[in-house]
Amino acid sequence: MNRSRSIVRRAAIYLATLATASALTGAFAAPAGAQEEPDATPTSSAPSTTAGSETPPSSSAEAPSSAPGSTEASKSPAGKPPAAKAAARAQVDVSLDFDKPSYGTGEDVTFTLKLKNTGGTTATGLTMYQMSSDPTDLVVPYAGWGDLKGWPGVTLQPDETFDLKVSGKVRDVEQATAVVRGALFDASGASASQTFSFSTPVTKVAGRAVGTVYGDKNGNGELDGGEQLAGTKLTLRYVQSSTGQAYTATSDADGKFSFDVPAGDYYLGGDVVDGWLFPFRTVHIGPDSDDMLVRGVPPLNGALKASIAFTQDSYQVGDTAHLTVTLANSGPIPLTGIVAECNRIGDPYILAGDGPGWGDLAWNRGVTIGAGETRTFDVTDTVPDAAYNRGYVAAYCDFGYFEVDIDNHAQAGDQAAVPGAKAAIVGDVTHVTDGGARQGVAGVKLVLTADRHCPVIGEQTTDDQGHFEFHGLVPGLDYKLYLVPPQGWQVKYDNPTGVNVYGPEENPARLGFDVEPGDAQAPAVPTNPADCTATPAPGSGSGSGGGGESGGGGGLASTGVDAISLGALALVALGLGGGLLVGTRRRRRSA
Repeated sequence: MNRSRSIVRRAAIYLATLATASALTGAFAAPAGAQEEPDATPTSSAPSTTAGSETPPSSSAEAPSSAPGSTEASKSPAGKPPAAKAAARAQVDVSLDFDKPSYGTGEDVTFTLKLKNTGGTTATGLTMYQMSSDPTDLVVPYAGWGDLKGWPGVTLQPDETFDLKVSGKVRDVEQATAVVRGALFDASGASASQTFSFSTPVTKVAGRAVGTVYGDKNGNGELDGGEQLAGTKLTLRYVQSSTGQAYTATSDADGKFSFDVPAGDYYLGGDVVDGWLFPFRTVHIGPDSDDMLVRGVPPLNGALKASIAFTQDSYQVGDTAHLTVTLANSGPIPLTGIVAECNRIGDPYILAGDGPGWGDLAWNRGVTIGAGETRTFDVTDTVPDAAYNRGYVAAYCDFGYFEVDIDNHAQAGDQAAVPGAKAAIVGDVTHVTDGGARQGVAGVKLVLTADRHCPVIGEQTTDDQGHFEFHGLVPGLDYKLYLVPPQGWQVKYDNPTGVNVYGPEENPARLGFDVEPGDAQAPAVPTNPADCTATPAPGSGSGSGGGGESGGGGGLASTGVDAISLGALALVALGLGGGLLVGTRRRRRSA
């Protein structure tokens, strides 16, 4: 489902949340190896060509110059071998046929993209890079590029062709053209075509929207006498615009308003105007649009309270999870049109909350909670794949009027274990020498704990290189790592440090700790009470395993996993961190 608006605000909130989490925990450990793919940047350009021209520009990339031949080789300086022959690069010609001579605003711009491998080598893993920085650039969704959207891409043998039907939207309804610009890249990341550009005329089609705006004072969801709002400013924002293209209208004494705008899809609402909340929606404006009825509602003012709870303690991936949602209205009027909005952060282990199992709580429907009423709802959702390595599935939701005043929505969250995965922590304890080099510190004791009755998960001592490892961990627990350095050393920063650990085990969380000369007292380290069934022994092993002494034990830290089953230990994760996620991370969803 497409997301909209408030991108900068959401990014700021997201970064602030991460900063807050870091300040609270002292460390944020993510699985190693997660790297963002570099942005592909075309290296050549071609002149813009209007569709329908008989000789569109070639889209094949310039082939690298051939390697020097035997004559050139004979001219090589003495003692230097001749240059190796450069590998042949893929060369793909790109052409494009628009389905119509021109398009109107509000129409889908459809075309056929045609590729032909004109080179002498196989073009492997072709993917599309579309340019989208100019207001004339056509908006094509990621999925709209079909097999060209990403890995594994399209492979073409020499002289082989590939056709793709594509549909896009006009980015700026005030522009007279729409342009498709881009380039192809192959599996190696090299350009496989020239930068191409094809354009088509766009005609501005007049759209008109008229209607009435009212304030639903009694909460019944209907326009009643005396509820019309005069002097209320409404705003239409063009859906595809990347610059906030907007149009406004102000209602008259009878609450009537009118918009004269280019035909297209627009966002309406999501605003608080003169104390009234206007739920967010998408409207299509055309030459003969139906009259609109725009409803404003009073603020919630804390009247709505919410809770959500899984009906089981644990699930497996793919299970249908049942949850009980309870909504209570302590206010004097009904709350009509209340919806659930979940997983604003977009993490794949969190339920989306927008499937059919959510019934009338779905974002595009809405329920009514009467004055003084409490209602419960049984909703269902599928446990996602990502919950396995996370160690739990979560539901983090807020409840209120759709996408307006979301900071004052009622919030609720719950978690249920998804046992079975294992995770690991690896890291190093180092100090900076007088010469500025980083050197490992041996003999630092590390105690890994979790928020449970038997808190000590395992102990480890750094090896001669300052290295340590913990394996066989349950993902998703509220872990803390205590450091007890040898005499004469002290931990430079937070001690203990909170650690987020997720599976799989072969992709461990990686940590680094700084120590420095000093005699600061180490924190008191938790111990297991007498009724715990096992007491973790100090880790033993050698070398890469991180044990403090050589000997048996396979070189891994003692984790205490044998003392309690992975499934039971995973249940401890149910109380983790939902409040931070529910309370701070926001993402708006388009209607």
